[in-house]
Amino acid sequence: MKRSVKVLLRFDQSSASEPMIYYLAKDYDIVFSILQADIRPGEGGRTILELTGEEEDIRKGLEYASSKGVSVKTLTKAIVWDELSCVHCGTCTAVCTHQALSLDPVTATLSFNNENCVVCEMCVSACPTNSVRTDFA
Repeated sequence: MKRSVKVLLRFDQSSASEPMIYYLAKDYDIVFSILQADIRPGEGGRTILELTGEEEDIRKGLEYASSKGVSVKTLTKAIVWDELSCVHCGTCTAVCTHQALSLDPVTATLSFNNENCVVCEMCVSACPTNSVRTDFA
C-alpha cells in the first residue's frame, strides 16, 4: 500500500557524505520531497523529507539509512498557535470546520482546542498575522 511519511534524518560526520537520498530513490523506489536541509560534508547535519512509496519499501529504505549511521525519526504534524502574536481577528475560525479554533462571542478572544484539530492546515493560510503555523513533532 502506498503511503507518505515525513522523516527527520540526522547525519553524523561520516554519514554526511553518503548519497543517502539517491539510494532511497534508486534502490527502494521512494519518491521524496526535501522540506528542509542543512547538511555539510565532514560536519553532519539534518534533513526533513516527505517520502512516498510502498510501505514496505519505505520501511526497508529507512532501515538501510539507519544501518549507515543515519538517525531516523518519523515526524507528525501539528498546528501551533502563537497566542502572543495573535490579534484575535477570527479569520482562522471561518475555515476551521472542526471547531478547533473558536472566537468567544462575549470576550472576542480566540481559543484553540488541539483535540478537535485534524491538521488540515486551512487556518495557516487564512491567518493574516502568521500566528498559526504547522510544526513537526
